[in-house]
Amino acid sequence: MTRVVVVGVCYPLLGYFGYGLDFKEATVLVWSGLRGAVSLSLALSVKHASDAAQPLLKPEVGTMFLFFTGGIVFLTLILNGSTTQFLLHILGMDKLSATKLRMLNYTRHEMLNKALDAFGDLRDDEELGPADWVIVKKYITCLSNLEDGRVHPDADKHDHIYTMNLTDIRVRLLNGVQATYWLMLEEGRITQATANILMQSVDEAMDLVSSRPLCDWNSLQSTVHFPSYYRFLSIRLPHRLITYFTVQRLESGCYICAAFLRAHRIARRQLHDFLGDNEIARIVIVESNAMGEEARKFLEEVRCTFPQLLCVLKTRQVTYSVLTHLSEYVKNLRKTGLLDEKEMIHLDDALQTDLKKLKRNPPLVKMPSVSDLLDTHPLIGVLPAVVRAPLLHNIKETVKGHDTTLYMEGSRATGIWIVSTGLVKWASQRLSSMYSLDPILSHGSTLGLYEVLTGKSYICDMITDSLVRCFFIEAEKVDQLRRSDPSVEALLWQESALVIAKLLIPRIFERITTHETRLLIAKGSTMKIYTKGEDIALEHNQIGILLEGLLKAENQNNIVSPGVLLPSNMDLELLGLQSSAMNHMDHCYPANSYQVQARVRVIIFEAGRLLAEANLQRSSPLLTLSGEHGGLLSWPESSQESTSLAATRNQQGSLSAKALHLGLYGSREESTEEEIIVTIDSPSKPVLG
Repeated sequence: MTRVVVVGVCYPLLGYFGYGLDFKEATVLVWSGLRGAVSLSLALSVKHASDAAQPLLKPEVGTMFLFFTGGIVFLTLILNGSTTQFLLHILGMDKLSATKLRMLNYTRHEMLNKALDAFGDLRDDEELGPADWVIVKKYITCLSNLEDGRVHPDADKHDHIYTMNLTDIRVRLLNGVQATYWLMLEEGRITQATANILMQSVDEAMDLVSSRPLCDWNSLQSTVHFPSYYRFLSIRLPHRLITYFTVQRLESGCYICAAFLRAHRIARRQLHDFLGDNEIARIVIVESNAMGEEARKFLEEVRCTFPQLLCVLKTRQVTYSVLTHLSEYVKNLRKTGLLDEKEMIHLDDALQTDLKKLKRNPPLVKMPSVSDLLDTHPLIGVLPAVVRAPLLHNIKETVKGHDTTLYMEGSRATGIWIVSTGLVKWASQRLSSMYSLDPILSHGSTLGLYEVLTGKSYICDMITDSLVRCFFIEAEKVDQLRRSDPSVEALLWQESALVIAKLLIPRIFERITTHETRLLIAKGSTMKIYTKGEDIALEHNQIGILLEGLLKAENQNNIVSPGVLLPSNMDLELLGLQSSAMNHMDHCYPANSYQVQARVRVIIFEAGRLLAEANLQRSSPLLTLSGEHGGLLSWPESSQESTSLAATRNQQGSLSAKALHLGLYGSREESTEEEIIVTIDSPSKPVLG
């Protein structure tokens, strides 16, 4: 009765403040609220006081208190505890909401597709024979009774259901953001203090998702501040002194902003991959993008005022991750018996000493000069000295601010832009960017090269998404470079395919980093030239990108470059497209075969390898450092891979392999241990940066 009175008196206040309290929840609170712990503690304190020598409380009274209290607690646990589930059922509180039921049904259909894929991989066995799916499915009870078609979670457009769906999707995205923060903490990307601040921001945003858009950045604004007087320091003080004083003060803000942007980008990708294109998911993704504007502005201000600071922070972050990973690797060698304990301790002590030095003193990174930036670019840095030297005299360096247009769609291709630092976003009316979740091209990209090689107008708008340091090369100089050597021309076409692939098939290639895309084009594709009259027939597991020339397919008009060539039986959903979308896209051409009308150049990928690479990035969006015997210097899984690339690098005129080396390490110095290059390139390991 006491609890009934207390809850009844406080009910108006409990219903108004905090999360709110309705009648059903108040009933459960009265019936199943905690009674045992507090009651027994009070009874034991009375019993303890009665046992002491004092005249006010007899020992018999203390014993009686403990006996009756224990009996009441026992009865409430047996009676109330055993009937709480029945009470929840009577009140209808154990039922899932309509929103969660649709999400559950949608997830079960997704699970069925995954189960079918797994069964297809495991069905046949040379020793044991095949398996029967009908029998296997009987043991997967959660996938039974799926006769009804898959209903998307936002299929119901009623206002109440729509609001519930929107709230639910916001919560799921924030859960993904929070999970990413945990992984970043394990990787060493952020400290425990930074993680606590970020986690708290997500918790506070969770409380407001039903009434407000995503707002987890609002609670971070007080911790991310760039004092205005810092701008004067960059003018009057030496760089070493600036680095020493500003690293400690701006480090936390930079890490918070970088982690926030990365976590939201990964959560958006995961949400989109799971739900696909739908109205509610797009709304939440737009809200997530809007939340990152302030974080981008802060990093942009730091980059403009102290360009060396972000280099210092990134160098420290990567160095810490590499040292931590090497420590794990040495310990794994001890577990496998390849090192004895004394050898392991000797190596690990050296690594721990380096870690302590890194934490005490931030690395002083020298800002690269113009020649250094060009020498480390994957295209310019690998050119033969004979053609590179005159080219360097005609390159124009420029720094573009945020939201500056480099070139417009349809304008004449006057040259190429080499992005050294910063990000660039693309937009196009023909190549609809609605099929791209993050239309961003990172540093190391070469923009406009395809248009210069083919003589076409620019096929999209290129707009800076941050402060960009870039170099411009006139089209005439590129044409001279192209005619200088056949191997150089092949390298130019490969480099142009990197950007074209991201524009034409964004759902696949935007999941893959620039270096991984360059590696895939160099090693996982074939560049072919066909002459007039030949036929091109793609296998069922191949995807082609038409770079130049003219084709003709059955029941289709002439196919002009650039375009995506697909087998007629290709599953378009694998490329992030639906059959209905093909009616609105004029750059995808499914057909059984193509007839060459004029000399064409086509780059062909194996769909299996391409999708596997994209799915690898999708399932492992973060750097994982704790894998057993895997990682940076994994042994012996990548030994065969390292031998093959080492041989490729030693081949005469292997510019592609040198470009891969520059794209990853940013140095023209040849590594004395070629095997390190490939173990990092192998799919079984993470790539830092």
